Amino acid sequence: MFNFVFRRISLGILLLMIGLIPAHIATAGVEWGKSLEDGMKEAEKTGKPIMLDFYTDT
Repeated sequence: MFNFVFRRISLGILLLMIGLIPAHIATAGVEWGKSLEDGMKEAEKTGKPIMLDFYTDT
């Protein structure tokens, strides 16, 4: 019985770590731009795409 519970807890901790590590790595390198013009210049210089996020409160 103890072995079964220990395995379940170990599996839960392992799955939690597997889920959290990539999320932490993905957010660590994001640097948000301040203006569209600066972003366009940087994208031209580095050859990377631009993501624009639009929203409204209405």
